[in-house]
Amino acid sequence: MHRRQYLARAGAGVGTLTALAGCLGDGSDGGGDVADRTGERALDRATGTLNEAALALQIDDSIDDPETIDFDPAEPNGLIDDARDRLETAAAELDADRQSEVDELRTYADILEGLVVVTDTVTDETLGDDVDTVTAAINEDGDLEAATDTLDDRTARLDTAQTRYGEAEADFAAFEKERFEDLARIDYTELEDGIATLGDVVGSLSTLGDGFESMLEGYEDLEQGRTHLEDERYNQAEMAFVDAESDFATATAVLEGDEDPPSGLVSYFETATCQNERLTAAAAAFEDGAGAAAAGDPITAQERQDDGEQKLEAACDCSQ
Repeated sequence: MHRRQYLARAGAGVGTLTALAGCLGDGSDGGGDVADRTGERALDRATGTLNEAALALQIDDSIDDPETIDFDPAEPNGLIDDARDRLETAAAELDADRQSEVDELRTYADILEGLVVVTDTVTDETLGDDVDTVTAAINEDGDLEAATDTLDDRTARLDTAQTRYGEAEADFAAFEKERFEDLARIDYTELEDGIATLGDVVGSLSTLGDGFESMLEGYEDLEQGRTHLEDERYNQAEMAFVDAESDFATATAVLEGDEDPPSGLVSYFETATCQNERLTAAAAAFEDGAGAAAAGDPITAQERQDDGEQKLEAACDCSQ
């Protein structure tokens, strides 16, 4: 299965579960004295409800373009809450030798709950707006402080998503394949592939955020250097341009480190990489100009400053 076919292709095993759901708890005992099956029914229904929550996370190949996905966390979260209530009933009604099943299904609920948080984060439709805010600041059409605040907010949400993903992944990996399939009655490998794919997406978004963070730091250093240059503080300008060049080069290396981002994010990676490469060249040119000015060579200083301005304008063309 292609790893980009997302979470809970668990449907392969849940088709059976759907048929089973109609048979659970029909209230008929066939006559005669029977044991109280309240706990057993609650356990079965909790399992079915958790698998419904997994199916509510099924996004198929469109996960490659997360901005296009209309994901509502309320549906899977509601199902998970219902399942937890049924597990409470099962825990109260079942004998001690069945409590391990209840605990393991609670872990399954924890896994799905974490994946809901991650999915909700990566399918945030405001990603494009945030990228535009950062790009506008780089192109001198926006507010650098606002861009930084926007990026900080997104980074915080991605950090939370990464943490929840790591917890969910570790909990799922702790399940033995056969034990999980016996317990949940869905295909382990299908869910494993979906979890891995979701990890790829949140990882790419985090990489993109890290790249933008270094880019904004570099642009702030670049602006400080230009201010120092205008005020004829050439040594300070040169140092600021060195810092900017380093930040832009770091951003490029970070972005190029993700060799296979989801298709819907490729254009963001390409644009940011283009900008950083040209901004690196601009910072180097300004650095040379500041150094020449400090050395008393105004002609070379002006030539290199003009070159820096041209490269700075070229960086704006990357987003067009």
